[in-house]
Amino acid sequence: MSQHPTPFRLAMPSDIEGILPLAISTVPGFVETLWSRLAHENEPADAFGRRVQNAFIDEENTIVADINGQIAAMLVSFMIAEKPNPFVQEIDEMLVPVMKLYSKVPGVWYIHGIAAAPEFQGRGLSSKLMELAEERAIAAGVFAICLLVVDTNQNAIRFYEKRGYAVTASEPFVGCGADTEATQWLLMNKTLPRDSH
Repeated sequence: MSQHPTPFRLAMPSDIEGILPLAISTVPGFVETLWSRLAHENEPADAFGRRVQNAFIDEENTIVADINGQIAAMLVSFMIAEKPNPFVQEIDEMLVPVMKLYSKVPGVWYIHGIAAAPEFQGRGLSSKLMELAEERAIAAGVFAICLLVVDTNQNAIRFYEKRGYAVTASEPFVGCGADTEATQWLLMNKTLPRDSH
């Protein structure tokens, strides 16, 4: 990450309150509904979200843009694991289509979430974070990268397409009452160069 000056750095546990709203904004409606379904009995949805985001931070999977002490943008990315998420004891129906798409890309680097705070959008932070995800993949010896996006997020789809990502599969979106008009999950993939120089 040396070629990218500040504001980019690995997230720390103290960043969690800035990360949480960005995580929710990645798939509005879906994330909050999913968290509420996966939380323990009497556990608030945002408490479950903190547990999951803290786990990503602990694994050094989260990069943030820190601008004057404010979390302006965040990226969560990692290699798709062969084992299930330890926080999900059984697959919730909302995640069934997601897991079907994951199964098509084992061992591929995955952009789990990327978002910029509204007041920091348009500054190129998301583009830089995409570059960092691709650099991390190549550094790990992984030469394919993917992400999931809902069909209603046309701005994001265009953004990813400009960066060389293409839709390779889709599954019906299961919302379970989530406040969203999404109807499809789209899997977008990109092949990364083996010679990164």
